[in-house]
Amino acid sequence: MPLNPPDRLQLLDAILEVLEGREDAATSAYETRIALSLLRLLRRELQAGEALLADEQARLRALLGAQGDGAGLNHQLCERIRSGVIPASDPALLRHLRQTALAKLAIDNPRYSAYLRATQLPPGGG
Repeated sequence: MPLNPPDRLQLLDAILEVLEGREDAATSAYETRIALSLLRLLRRELQAGEALLADEQARLRALLGAQGDGAGLNHQLCERIRSGVIPASDPALLRHLRQTALAKLAIDNPRYSAYLRATQLPPGGG
């Protein structure tokens, strides 16, 4: 299961398109940097993605007191928030959302300034 769209194959296709374009015409340095960035992202996802999904699923099971796969548990979470069963201000919910967002940012781009600030401050620190 991919962490977020696009999935791994779509990313690889985009990289191949850029790199194969080098044979047809001069690929710009910018396009080459994009391809390298996508390769780094894929490497981080392959390295940490499965653990991220397992951790997220474990947190969802604990938060919801339910079993299921990640997609099903996320659907349940959305329904419980929407219906007010879990208030948006619930500390356990906020911890889960923060941990999930930070884990995904670590894969997407660990150099984002917001990610760096969030991981260098204590939770709730501002």
